[in-house]
Amino acid sequence: MRILNINVLPVACVGLLMVIMMIMVAPMVISYSKTPVDVSKANTAERKVENEIVISLTKNKKLYLNDIPVSLNILKEEIEDELEEDPYRLVVIRADKEISYGEVISIIAIAKETGAKRIVCGTKKKERNE
Repeated sequence: MRILNINVLPVACVGLLMVIMMIMVAPMVISYSKTPVDVSKANTAERKVENEIVISLTKNKKLYLNDIPVSLNILKEEIEDELEEDPYRLVVIRADKEISYGEVISIIAIAKETGAKRIVCGTKKKERNE
């Protein structure tokens, strides 16, 4: 009877490569930017990938929280629920560039009322020639 040796090293290498690929792809899949919003352009830094709360206000004044439609009446409660575990989670407000300044300020005020410690406005990076 002949005993065959199974070489485990190639299997371990493939498994390790799969783990590395999942670690690299996961942040790209998790971002909440599927809601179509034409944000303003500004000189901005690259964003770090983290577990953030994204509030989006579209051109036709539809409001989304993490790509889920939500009404302005329950926005405060929804943000409070999201911030329960960590009040230092980043709250990103993405608004279409055609939305009035006052509407964006009212959303910022709601986010502040919930106790959010970190609030930013989402923008697109300006091109060099702009």
